[in-house]
Amino acid sequence: MNLKSGNMEQFKSFSQFKNLQAFNAHIEMWLAVHKDKITKGELVGLKRLIRFAAKVPGVCNAKIGTVLKAIHEEYGGNGISRSTFKRMVAKVSAIGILTVYETERKNGSQSSNLYVFNRFPSSEPPKEERMNSLNKTSNLSKTIIKDTN
Repeated sequence: MNLKSGNMEQFKSFSQFKNLQAFNAHIEMWLAVHKDKITKGELVGLKRLIRFAAKVPGVCNAKIGTVLKAIHEEYGGNGISRSTFKRMVAKVSAIGILTVYETERKNGSQSSNLYVFNRFPSSEPPKEERMNSLNKTSNLSKTIIKDTN
């Protein structure tokens, strides 16, 4: 897919959320389940990327350098490295939180990535066949109860 970089408004069709509240609710569900798989530094990068995805809920087109600069400013010069950010992107993409699309400039060279946050998968009710199945149990060992009077 050859996406051209440009105005954020052109990427509205990539958003999977109706509004910012729905986006935040899905992010909270993702983090509740998968936060233990993400290191502190990666979490800092993810949270900053989430903040950049507020204009169009769930879609961010910021350069890695821009995100890292914002992190360094927020933490007084103590931020995360570029490799930590890239490792976080790879990790959360593998989990399913994020989908990354490459964009290109008019001359064909690569531009900033388009980060699209995914909806948390809703749990489906179990199939009816499984719900109505009867489990057969057998009591192989009988317990002898002695009266201790």
